[in-house]
Amino acid sequence: MKKLRAAVIGCGAIAHHCHIPGYLKNRYTELAALVDPYEKNLKEACAKFNIERGYTSLEDLFANESLDVVSVCSPNIYHAEHAIAALNHGCHVLCEKPMCMNLKEGQMIQKAAQKHPDSIFMVAFTHRLYSGNIKARRMIEQGQIGEPYVIRIRFAHQGPMTGWAMSDWFFTPSKAGGGAMFDMGIHAMDLAQFYFGPIRKINAMMATLEKKIELEDNAILQFLFASGKMGYAEVGWSSKQGFAGVEIHGSEAAIINDYFEGLYLMKGESSATGKRIIRKRMIDKNPCQGGWDVEIDYFVNAIRKREQPEMGLQAGLNSMKVAMAAYESAKKGKTVTI
Repeated sequence: MKKLRAAVIGCGAIAHHCHIPGYLKNRYTELAALVDPYEKNLKEACAKFNIERGYTSLEDLFANESLDVVSVCSPNIYHAEHAIAALNHGCHVLCEKPMCMNLKEGQMIQKAAQKHPDSIFMVAFTHRLYSGNIKARRMIEQGQIGEPYVIRIRFAHQGPMTGWAMSDWFFTPSKAGGGAMFDMGIHAMDLAQFYFGPIRKINAMMATLEKKIELEDNAILQFLFASGKMGYAEVGWSSKQGFAGVEIHGSEAAIINDYFEGLYLMKGESSATGKRIIRKRMIDKNPCQGGWDVEIDYFVNAIRKREQPEMGLQAGLNSMKVAMAAYESAKKGKTVTI
């Protein structure tokens, strides 16, 4: 079988950690070229991964290469432009999150995708691919916690410049579109809907508490789902420690998916007197297995099966709607209906 010819647009950290090595190790893909407008970044990536062809513009890429697959790993401001260009050249597209900067851009991507229905479009919502989240959702579907009613998510670290980002675009409003809420919160919004379905109302608070930047470095989000279930998320760029992961509480038990400590099923009792009985069962000692390590394989499998993935265009649009509503909520100081 002829291999799928792939290109990665943007040679930043996520390309180095996920996309480039992912295509190189996948048996069904050939990584044909890299693209980055900064020649230094491009040359370093080509040398590191032994890629012969590199381009500083999309025009040169598409003029010289016949491609099947494109990963969009550029700064957020370019996601829509690059995704649409790839779709218009008949490529399957894996777009980093957030999918775009605003809903207008999201609709533009949607229109381009509708013109190319055979192209697979996926958004890089990596948390869906962690073994812990896959197992936890299956446990809920099997009724292991009874009727689920509340979800809590916390994704927080010290920020993208702590040994991660290769430039400061994450902290530039015109290039990033948002701060920790957009960077980390978009994962929380998607994962919340992965578990509980569509979010219909959101109340958000955001602040810049630690970093000297023009964007928010912390956000707290409250969700009301279409099903009537509730949830909340804390996301931030100023956390040196603390819980990271997901808690889901049901009528019979709770699932604790601690990204560092493991996935647990917890049962027991608690009362206003302070009495607590806890029965804790380990489900997965390493709930972050998967993720970047399997993302390209997941995407390529969708292409080979000719099936749009669950974390596709609609998932990207759904989370963008919630994100834009969150910024509106924080600005107006009130709950926003989506």
